[in-house]
Amino acid sequence: MKNPWQEVFDEQELLEITCGLIRCQSVNPPGYEEVAARYIYELLQREGINAEMQWPAPGRPNLTAALKGQKEGPRLLFNGHLDVVPAGENWSVDPFSAVIQEGRLIGRGAADMKSGVAAMLYAAICLHRCGNPFAGELILFFNADEERVNLGMRHFLEHPLAADYAVIGEPTELDICIAHKGIGRYRVRTSGIAAHAGKVKEPDNAIPKMALLIEGLEPLRHELQERVHPLLGSPSLNVTQIKGGTAPNIVPQSCEIEIDRRVIPGETRESVLEQLSQVVESVAAAGGFVYEIEDYLFIPATMIEQDHPLVLELANAVKSVRGTGPEVTIFEASCEAPFLSVNLGIPTVIFGPGSLLQAHVKDEHVPISQLIEASKIYRELAMSILQ
Repeated sequence: MKNPWQEVFDEQELLEITCGLIRCQSVNPPGYEEVAARYIYELLQREGINAEMQWPAPGRPNLTAALKGQKEGPRLLFNGHLDVVPAGENWSVDPFSAVIQEGRLIGRGAADMKSGVAAMLYAAICLHRCGNPFAGELILFFNADEERVNLGMRHFLEHPLAADYAVIGEPTELDICIAHKGIGRYRVRTSGIAAHAGKVKEPDNAIPKMALLIEGLEPLRHELQERVHPLLGSPSLNVTQIKGGTAPNIVPQSCEIEIDRRVIPGETRESVLEQLSQVVESVAAAGGFVYEIEDYLFIPATMIEQDHPLVLELANAVKSVRGTGPEVTIFEASCEAPFLSVNLGIPTVIFGPGSLLQAHVKDEHVPISQLIEASKIYRELAMSILQ
């Protein structure tokens, strides 16, 4: 005899929900997550699940919903982002038509991360159809603007929901990711005086000043490589963009670089900026010029212990559904886990269908088998941890 979960879980329905979500063109930039949020909102409303939208910016909502269990207990939060990167060119199919081929679902956001969102959403819907047979609370939180500057998560921090555990459905191929490096982004600018390149004898040129700064950053880059975290490896520093000057015959009056700084646990926004500023200040003082640093993005590293109950329960859920246990590993990109784990102190894992290698590429796809397994695993986790 089938149990209630088996009676309500329909693989084709899950696939159709996921296809519908991929067809919502919530591309960022420019950023219009409302089409995806309203699609989910309407699905939940039809199931009798109350949902709310909060607005970090016009047309860019977060969506939250909560399923109350049959008695008091812990709170589990399922999280995913609603935005996708632009489709780009040279797809073999329409990137927003949600094409099914050879056991794969193809479309922008299929892996990153509308399959994860859909799997979480459908697990919650099926649990609701079964009468919320758990204790505590299952919370859905789907946010805007993960792909750019985290408007959705920053708004969420101003109006947070309490939770005891959290899962972010980024693509991990159904392995459990317990940590990832953080990221700092910095713009450094030097200035000069524009002049005719053929006439000025003592040019005040912004580009050679920047060249000195770039060279001066090399010892710090090597120093960082010598520090090793047992799980995440070394922090890093890379100059990733440079621009300067206005024309071939004009002495450049400005030059700007972008610095990408990957951080490990224990490094803070203040400590990383101070370290960078000390190096830049030393070089600028020796060269007799001024500079500006813009510290415009910082997401700390995140980590949860491998023997944490959330990790252990999720591993059991994976084994129950797939027959074999998952690999417990690290997430090779950054995501919004630190907003939950560091800022709010919620133990958080990263776990979802699809491969990170499919993120942001043409013909992005997810194995349909992983989509189905993910939703079942999310359900198993909710039932096991919400007691």
